[in-house]
Amino acid sequence: TAADGRSWLGEARAALALDRAAQAEQALRRATALAPADPEPWRLWLELLRVEDRTLDAQRIGWSAYAAVPPSARREVLRALTLALLADVPEEHARMRLARWAEADPDDLDARVALLRRIAAAPRGGDPEAADRIAILTTLLRCDPSHSGAREALVSELAAAGEIDRGRAVLDAWPEATRDARYDRLRGRWDLDYDHHPDRAVVTFRRALAALPHDGRTHAALARALQALDRPDEARHAAEEVARLRETLDPAALGRRLEADFTHLEDPRSRLDLADLCARAGLARLAAAWRRDAEEPPRVGTASHR
Repeated sequence: TAADGRSWLGEARAALALDRAAQAEQALRRATALAPADPEPWRLWLELLRVEDRTLDAQRIGWSAYAAVPPSARREVLRALTLALLADVPEEHARMRLARWAEADPDDLDARVALLRRIAAAPRGGDPEAADRIAILTTLLRCDPSHSGAREALVSELAAAGEIDRGRAVLDAWPEATRDARYDRLRGRWDLDYDHHPDRAVVTFRRALAALPHDGRTHAALARALQALDRPDEARHAAEEVARLRETLDPAALGRRLEADFTHLEDPRSRLDLADLCARAGLARLAAAWRRDAEEPPRVGTASHR
């Protein structure tokens, strides 16, 4: 019932106040199952996924939310989904929250993996060294071989450390039932850079981009694979995608644009601008949803101009 859903939402908030993110996510899963029309647990869940940089999960949860809430609440879901897919949480804030979550619950694999990935991307003094991160991720993956995030992070660390054969073994052991765009990105990397099969890399990179069209690094890798196959027109197109994404998703410009649009979200021009932003990022489904919202008649009691 809706009352039970609100009760689980309260449990989730209490868990987050104690930095128990995994417990909060379990409560949010129950809340959305019992009261799917309530946008608040969906929004809170998407924010949690954003902190942990779980893009594929955010897509899945976001579109489930969009289908479940009433039309009057869809805009709130679209806002949360747009943030989860396009706007990084500031580094200091993300590190602080992830460190608290991991310390409060050492069994929270999602938080621990997300923190290790941030450390690997921008290491600081006092952070675990690469060898230590590899050891930690190996242990985490042994605890839960189905955890795709831990496997992806470990394979990436092994590649960076030059342990190509070991990385390939971990990649090959990825359970087939859980292989997704994360697997495809890494498989394409091995196909292109280590096994010298650019033809196979093109297939896997394109499969990854079907799920994550705003992934500039994979577009860049695709351009290299196409160039290796002497397909210059396609390679140039992929390189142009990289440049377009770099311009569209430049953090400073993106932050200003999102802030301006979200501040005036009742104005259909702001929602059309969000549609344009998402389209330029390759997120066609999200762009279409914003465009539909912008083209709807104004809601009763809301302003339609700045």
